[in-house]
Amino acid sequence: MRLTRPSSTLSNSCAALGQRTPRRAPRLVATALASAAAILTPLVVSAPTAGAVVNGAPSGPAPWAVQITTFSGVPGTPCSGVVVAPYWVATAKHCGPANPTAYTLGFGNQATVPGGFAETASLASPPIVGAFGSLDSGSLGRHTPVAAYHAPAGDVMLLKLAHPAPSPSVKRAGRDPIPGDVLRFHGFGETTPRGQRSAELRTGLTRLERMEPRAGSWIGRSHTTQGGYGLGDSGGPVFHGDLLVGIHSGSDHTRRQPNGTNPAWYESIPFQNGWINWMIANR
Repeated sequence: MRLTRPSSTLSNSCAALGQRTPRRAPRLVATALASAAAILTPLVVSAPTAGAVVNGAPSGPAPWAVQITTFSGVPGTPCSGVVVAPYWVATAKHCGPANPTAYTLGFGNQATVPGGFAETASLASPPIVGAFGSLDSGSLGRHTPVAAYHAPAGDVMLLKLAHPAPSPSVKRAGRDPIPGDVLRFHGFGETTPRGQRSAELRTGLTRLERMEPRAGSWIGRSHTTQGGYGLGDSGGPVFHGDLLVGIHSGSDHTRRQPNGTNPAWYESIPFQNGWINWMIANR
């Protein structure tokens, strides 16, 4: 958000009326501008970042998006997530422990849903929950999962909900994209390096470079081409078309380019589908 300083309209108005500007007017205008600048300067510093994804763009309506806050380790640590089944949210394992009380979840994209934090719904109609509306009471607009499970291999975690998620589940891909494919990613993380996390879901593009094994799992190595990953984007979805192909796991901030792009890697959803399907059916 950028705040503009008021322009010096006094001299222009006087000139338009054919009047002579008093000799003290320039000094008065300068004094007024200096005072305005003194007031506006702290606002510019403290104003929240307008956008998540570093140098990304607004995602638009995204009811399947989940903003996750972790209260383990460093309280308030942010992550992103995605609804993969009516009662299930997928995110990154490194976001926290397999303890459901360590998390609160917000559903949807606050910036694109009317009502924002103020709009909630009763338990009888969870699909109507607005923005970050709660599936429980709506008092804080947040929801605590009832269970959390770490994948046996790879950086993936599933969070189970007490009630169906307030959005349709995304479609999961059955096979990985191929090197060279351009993928779309989303996240609620910082919009500038070491900046504030975003209440608005942001998006960018990344080009897949290769698939490779890692820690008993299967990951996709990519380099973003529009926008870049920041802190808080972990666990966010990566799509090929309308199919979920990955869960963001990490990125190399030291190799970030001036335009915000950076190398990154994601956990393969096709590789994790067997475990995800088993958990949905048995837990």
